[in-house]
Amino acid sequence: MTISAMTTNTRVLSIALGLVCIATISSAQKSKKPTAPKKTTTAPTVIATVGSEKIFLSDVERAFQKNLSRRDTKLSSVPRDTALEFLRLYTNYRLKVQDAHDRGLANDSAVKVDLANNRKLLSETFFYDKAIADVRVDQLSRRRMKELQIGIILCAISDPKTKQWDTVASKHKAERLIAQLNSGADFEKLARDSSDDKETAANGGMLPWISGGSIIKAVEDEAYSLKAGQVSPQPVNSRFGYFVVKVFREEPRDQVKFRHILLSAKDGRDSAATDHFADTVISILKMKPAPQAAALRAMKIEPTGDAFSDLAKALSDDKTSAAKGGFLGSSYSRSGGMDANGSRLVPAFENAVFALKDGELSGKVKTIYGTHIMIRDSTKKPDPVQERDAAKRTYRRLYFEEDKRLVLDSVKKHYGYQWMDQTLMMFMNAIDTTKNTQDTTWSRSLTPYQSEQIIYKMPRGPITVGQFRDSLRLRIDMRGYSLNRTGLERAMNRIADPLALEQATADLESKYPEFASLMQEFNDGILLFKVEEKEVWSKLRFDTTDARVFYDSTRSRWMTEQKYDLTELYVLSDSLAKALSDRIKKGENIASLAAQYTQREGGRDKSGAVKSASPKTSKVAAKVTPTTKVGDIIGPFASEAGWAIIRLDAVIPPQQKSFEAALSELAPAYQDALQKRLTENWLSGVRKIHPVVYDNAAIDKIWGKASSAKTK
Repeated sequence: MTISAMTTNTRVLSIALGLVCIATISSAQKSKKPTAPKKTTTAPTVIATVGSEKIFLSDVERAFQKNLSRRDTKLSSVPRDTALEFLRLYTNYRLKVQDAHDRGLANDSAVKVDLANNRKLLSETFFYDKAIADVRVDQLSRRRMKELQIGIILCAISDPKTKQWDTVASKHKAERLIAQLNSGADFEKLARDSSDDKETAANGGMLPWISGGSIIKAVEDEAYSLKAGQVSPQPVNSRFGYFVVKVFREEPRDQVKFRHILLSAKDGRDSAATDHFADTVISILKMKPAPQAAALRAMKIEPTGDAFSDLAKALSDDKTSAAKGGFLGSSYSRSGGMDANGSRLVPAFENAVFALKDGELSGKVKTIYGTHIMIRDSTKKPDPVQERDAAKRTYRRLYFEEDKRLVLDSVKKHYGYQWMDQTLMMFMNAIDTTKNTQDTTWSRSLTPYQSEQIIYKMPRGPITVGQFRDSLRLRIDMRGYSLNRTGLERAMNRIADPLALEQATADLESKYPEFASLMQEFNDGILLFKVEEKEVWSKLRFDTTDARVFYDSTRSRWMTEQKYDLTELYVLSDSLAKALSDRIKKGENIASLAAQYTQREGGRDKSGAVKSASPKTSKVAAKVTPTTKVGDIIGPFASEAGWAIIRLDAVIPPQQKSFEAALSELAPAYQDALQKRLTENWLSGVRKIHPVVYDNAAIDKIWGKASSAKTK
């Protein structure tokens, strides 16, 4: 491991261990208990009981927020009927879980396996969230609310022998540059002259504006620890070399909307003429409404009340934004670019936008594309909820795996997982480290004595060279591993990581009440699935005799829709449609005219007759309203590619469908009714063992008294 890697890992590890690292330093957790001011606590509100189980308002509210995606909605704020209906569903859920326990399903071997697998997945996620992710995501979220303009100087002196950067020389160079900056040297000049990153050096070391998650972590951490005008006090180590960092500006992160008009030299209009034309456009935009409208009309532009939009559409050479009145399509921040795609504005344009106030018009702004005139329309602050979601995605994508590795290593160190270095060296000397585990001969040189030596210690017992060799040879997930130090460490991590993680997460329930609640919810969910499978889903079969009984009891639901007999006159020309409409009004028969003029395929042979037209499938039939009488003429109206006139000839009332005809609609409704019947029959029996009692006094206090019947 290089000095660079060691130092970088130490920096990150110190952060990881400084977070809430569960079980990594358990003794420290026990001794270090934060003191908090005593608060008077009120007893949780009980709103119902299911047998001996109390149903608390807080539990029902948490379920309500999760199930209906209303994470910020207080249950007490929703209408009484809505709340009580959800409370009924919740008590039914608790009845099912209690019945599952009564049946002893929690002791079923298959259920135990499901519960164990469920806990493993949940505990790992919870552990990493508490150990690293939550704090790091919070940090990134806060950083994303402000943005920094920074400069960097990279010091990465190459060693001519190894072709690697010389860490000692690079660090000394960075220290010298920091000393010069502290003595008053110009940062941008030093960056141009001294930075080993030629791309940023050409720009005086200046980077685009940054916020959380937009630059390598070591530089970002350093930048956000500094104030505007400060330089990093020590060189910043990274895998690229040592950085010197300076923060030039720190601003709240604004998301702005703006529009622009681009005028480019073209078609005989040189740059001077374009410049003069831009002055004319600006002068029009600054006019009062009446003369402004007159000036637009003189340019053959019809005013709409938004002169900037009108001029952008007519004159802007950025055709994409011109069609939208100069708007580029989304809001923009200096550190994130366009919200829609992250694209960045050129610096001169960006600087001009952020120099404006909302509603302010710019002067002429020159870029490589031409002359711009812009207006800043609005400014908003980032939404904290959306920024936290974005920070979570960024963290998982950029930093999570590295942090997870460091935390796991610290967990293993705490519990005493370690290599036996002398044995490891002996092992590596005995094998060909240029090979990998795909080679079937790599371990033949190991002697029986060597195979008996302990190569790795763990709390559950040591691993010998022979056991490690067998894992490398036989485990599918270790196929192709390199036999150098890096590959061997990866292989041992495969063996040790799950065991260390199991130790670290063994007592999460006792340490974290929220994890205990989470586990209880998931365990209850598994029991619920198992008991419902027995009582409902396994019995949910289509029974024709029972379905006929259901059909007879719900006959009014299985009716045909109301349909119409119509005469339609359809033509492609609106003028012809109007002329034919006038003739109908004067007494001519629409059917006779349809036989001569309708342009609907096959329509003339039927004199325009349309039988049993359904409003659901025919746009023409949908024109008939409840007040339309037989004989009424409707139209002309636009229809498809032409125009139509219709007469209502007859109303065909709904008819009773036979069982067979109704089956496609009836079957899912029957299945739904059967499910509800099976569920209610089942729960009615469970209620006799575990009565459900609602606390009407508490319910009335929270949601007000019911206008009619009380909760049952």
